[in-house]
Amino acid sequence: MVRLDDLLLSIATKEINGPTEIYVEGITYDSRQVKPGFIFVAISGYREDGNFYIPQALEAGASVIVSSKRIERLARPSRWGGFATQIMVENPRKALAKLATVFYNYPSDKLNIIGITGTNGKTTVSYLTEAIFKENGAKVGVIGTIAYRLGEKIFPAPVTTPQSSDLQQILRKLVDEEFTTVVMEVSSHALSLDRVEGCEFDSALFTNLSREHLDFHQTMEEYLESKIKLFSILGKEARKKGEKLAVLNLDEPSTEKIIQSTEAKIITYGIEKKADVVAKNIKFNLEKTTFTLLSSRGEMKISLPLIGKYNVYNALAASSVALGQGISLDIIKRGLEKVSSIPGRFEKIDCGQPFTVIVDYAHTDEALRKLLNACRELKPRRIITVFGCGGDRDRGKRPLMGEVAVDLSDYVIVTSDNPRSEDPERIALDIEVGIKRKGKNNYQTIVDRFQAIEKALSMAEKDDMVILAGKGHEDYQIFKDSRIHFDDREVARKILWRRGDPCGRP
Repeated sequence: MVRLDDLLLSIATKEINGPTEIYVEGITYDSRQVKPGFIFVAISGYREDGNFYIPQALEAGASVIVSSKRIERLARPSRWGGFATQIMVENPRKALAKLATVFYNYPSDKLNIIGITGTNGKTTVSYLTEAIFKENGAKVGVIGTIAYRLGEKIFPAPVTTPQSSDLQQILRKLVDEEFTTVVMEVSSHALSLDRVEGCEFDSALFTNLSREHLDFHQTMEEYLESKIKLFSILGKEARKKGEKLAVLNLDEPSTEKIIQSTEAKIITYGIEKKADVVAKNIKFNLEKTTFTLLSSRGEMKISLPLIGKYNVYNALAASSVALGQGISLDIIKRGLEKVSSIPGRFEKIDCGQPFTVIVDYAHTDEALRKLLNACRELKPRRIITVFGCGGDRDRGKRPLMGEVAVDLSDYVIVTSDNPRSEDPERIALDIEVGIKRKGKNNYQTIVDRFQAIEKALSMAEKDDMVILAGKGHEDYQIFKDSRIHFDDREVARKILWRRGDPCGRP
């Protein structure tokens, strides 16, 4: 329990109605989680206004309501008695973050927090970074797109970066369980919506920037600015001692702007330019990628069980943050070489079939380009690509993905992804705009994703590659009025088993 008046020292208030010399039992933005004595913060989402749920929060026993709107006399039900204290603020999201940080007693102060941002590669970098730090003896928690992994406990990830009060609660739990390091994917939404406000990062890492989330950010400039925020806050109002570290991809054009925005120590990595950490002699096949890592601390040959040049960048990123925190090249090598696969990232489906099947999360035009280029370098007989685009998201990337797919594949099957409230056929037509711009006819549209995968696998012959792109680790499809179980990996295995490949019954 924490006194409300102590919590209020952390935020700017516009108006306070009610007593503040009371103890608070918890804090949440979700009225379904409210318990007696809780603070309920009414934040506005994309479709709903948290103020609408104030009656439910009061019914559940909330003793404090934080809102941007004045609500007259917040009467609580008779079983709780009296009126709830109302705190009016300019920005409820920021208030939620600051109140939660104090309520959970600044948990990031007691942890080594590594934040990873960028359009593509965040998840892979988080796995590689985790492996290196675990090899160095750290007890590591990971917060990211696939799941929140807190030691042996794994929780589903509803969003890449949790809402601020959930994040602070997770960090508090990690402190209490004596974790030392947290590797966190930090999304542009999280940065724009103040979810990481109050979280003090020790290192921040930038992978790359390409078109994504323009339904939310509107422009690439705004999208980049959200990423820059992670680096501009490094070291500001720091409570922890020690140097802050910005790890940046020097081959990315947008890195220069990030360099200008941060006061942290900078370590660069890359392949094309003369960075602090560089990879040379890159070679890869369908089993591994080998390269030589060069740094001011020496060089080391790495045999990475992940495929493709883009995964060399991911390995360099993880290595750079480790080097910046004083970890040796020997430990870095051992950590990287232990990461045999990452769910839904160039994940091979091997049922003994005479061709290769790859499931990958690539869902932007740049990610798809990198994926298909990596596949082409493996010199398959043909590449057959199955992909779609999500509904209620940036429509502008759909034709771009269509262009990339038909350019770099021998055959393309356009299908559905997560259409959400949109018509899947309409989404497919948007993709076809890009295909037709290229004047290509090496494609067909099969809206049903199961049938699309089935068609691709039936077409495949010896030494072909079938790429199932867009959903990766996801085990669901979201439609206008339903959410169904759907996992590309399971579907591929089931179809291969039916056609007689000896992968075992799923």
